[in-house]
Amino acid sequence: MSTMEAPARGIEVCNTIEVRGNTLVVNVNKRYGSSVYTPTITIPLDHVLGAEADPEIERKMWRAWAFGRHSMWRSRIFGTNGEYCVPDPGVRFYNPRHSCAHKAVVIRLRDENCERLVVEVEDPEGAVERINRAVGAPAHAAASA
Repeated sequence: MSTMEAPARGIEVCNTIEVRGNTLVVNVNKRYGSSVYTPTITIPLDHVLGAEADPEIERKMWRAWAFGRHSMWRSRIFGTNGEYCVPDPGVRFYNPRHSCAHKAVVIRLRDENCERLVVEVEDPEGAVERINRAVGAPAHAAASA
C-alpha cells in the first residue's frame, strides 16, 4: 500500500495554516504529551519562499533514515561525530502522521532557524495556494526553489 493509499478514515487533522497580515501562522492544535513542538509558530511573510503539497515527504524522510547498510544507517542518525541528526537537516519541524502524509504541506523558509516546515493540514492544496499567493510565489516555482 503506498502512502497515497493509506487509509485515513476517522483521523482528524487539527493543524491550520493561516496568513494574517504580514505573518504566516501555523497552529499545531493537537500534540502528543511528549511533543516538544511549540503549538503556534509565527513567521514573517518575507521569510517565506513558498509552499508545496508533498504527499511523498514522509516516505522520503523514513527511507533516508531506515535504508542502507547498518553503519550507513547509524551515521545518518547519529552523524559522523556521534551527534544526533535527522535525515534532512533543513527540516526542523515535522508534524504529519503516516496515515495523513497525503495532507503534508512543505513550507520553504529563509532567514529562519530551519529551511522547511512540514505540517499536515486538512486542505493542502488550498493552504499552498494561499501561502504562494501571499508571498507572490508561483505554484511551480515553490517546488523548484
